[in-house]
Amino acid sequence: MSINVCVGSKRFFLPPLQSPTIDNLAKYLQKQGWRSTRFKWRASFGERNLQFDLLAAECLEFKNLLAKLVARYCPQVLPETFCINDQNWSLVLSQIADKYHDDLVWILKPALLNNGQHIKIFQRLNQLEQHYLSSKRMGGEHVLQRYLVSPHLLRGHKYSIRLFVVITNYAGAYLYPHGYFNVALQSYQPHDFSELGPHLTNEHLSEPTANVVQIPTTQFDFYEQFYPQLKATVTAVVKGLKIHYPTAFICQRQRAFAIFGFDFMVDADKRVWLLEANHGPWFPIHDEHPLQKHLYRAFWQALINSFVVPIAMRQPVEYIRYHSFESLL
Repeated sequence: MSINVCVGSKRFFLPPLQSPTIDNLAKYLQKQGWRSTRFKWRASFGERNLQFDLLAAECLEFKNLLAKLVARYCPQVLPETFCINDQNWSLVLSQIADKYHDDLVWILKPALLNNGQHIKIFQRLNQLEQHYLSSKRMGGEHVLQRYLVSPHLLRGHKYSIRLFVVITNYAGAYLYPHGYFNVALQSYQPHDFSELGPHLTNEHLSEPTANVVQIPTTQFDFYEQFYPQLKATVTAVVKGLKIHYPTAFICQRQRAFAIFGFDFMVDADKRVWLLEANHGPWFPIHDEHPLQKHLYRAFWQALINSFVVPIAMRQPVEYIRYHSFESLL
């Protein structure tokens, strides 16, 4: 049975078990008294309202497309990044060799994968060359990025910051100002890359073992000094996206929005760097998850009040109030 919701006479349709985003949205809608229907045509809000422009979403989700977008509109927000593949790898490595001494660390990421899958770290260009000469490597599009060897640390542990952004086709884009820290469980080892655990802050590098502990940003007073940089970074990227895909921000048939998780790293000089963006990020679905109480309950309530209810009730855009979200455009 599909899960739907009702506000007064308004009904809501969501297919079950589609994604953590839809599962969470359905759960929190039910908690607020929305009711279900199995008929799409009866719904005033449904999965169609979560179908933001596909090309624009992929431009943020796919690491190679995000790198190209950033290089064109806001190159200062991302560590130096090269798009590298089976055809151009030799040329890319030659460009790097001409530009730098061979004393930099590089991180290689598959463009279409998440959660730390198949990420490699190289301390020498000749290691990269040997990697690309190997027949056992993963092919396809990757990004090659300068590794931040001097990150800001929490008691000796590396961390990243995850914030949530809602992009709409009818009212711009909005940032939720609270998120969480992914703090590596293993202490940071600046010169030892034999294990990736101390260096990557993905939740799971090998199932089912956790690689990080997740802590709400509200637990850290110093987060406030990073927030202006975080917001400015997201704003620059979204503005670039709007320039590149202007029609994605125009409502032609029905209102739609998408949720993105933006990930950031802070270096030892307390400069914020964008790492990547994920479309429909992997929200926890269990009530006992520690972030539910301190982050997600308020987040989903604000999301429903700011975006779902106005769509279901067909509220004029100029009268919509965005609860807790901050406008980016």
